[in-house]
Amino acid sequence: MIRPVADGDARAIAELEVRAWRWAYVDVVPEEQMITVDARVARWQGRSAEGAYVAEVEGRVVGVVQVGPDGDDPEAGLLRGLNVEPAAQGAGVGAALYEHAVAALRTAGFATGVLWVFAANGHARGFYERRGWTPDGATGVAADAPELRYRKNLGT
Repeated sequence: MIRPVADGDARAIAELEVRAWRWAYVDVVPEEQMITVDARVARWQGRSAEGAYVAEVEGRVVGVVQVGPDGDDPEAGLLRGLNVEPAAQGAGVGAALYEHAVAALRTAGFATGVLWVFAANGHARGFYERRGWTPDGATGVAADAPELRYRKNLGT
């Protein structure tokens, strides 16, 4: 089941995000830049975020994603923070959250989507490329790791 983030989800989302980061980015993000449960709880606490969704299986949060306007290009919708429980990788949770997020961006009126992915994260890059996303040439750095921006026409 995919549903909007609720006020009581902060700890579950934070713990999920930390497990996902430690699984996916162990060779990408330096240890001192790894996210922590406390920091993520503070980020989510008391915030039933509009444009943020969780996937639940048997009442347990197993994935999270956020969408909204891109701060650099208000005409584009931003897909952000798609994280899935490592044990649920390959079970369709990420694909379901992704489809939900893209549908939410379309419903909000965005014809173009953007997202950022760590350059060294081949798994995520492949996931998005198989769905028609392509790097648009923009680069950045997050958590001391190089990132690439991807873009897609959401009408296709």
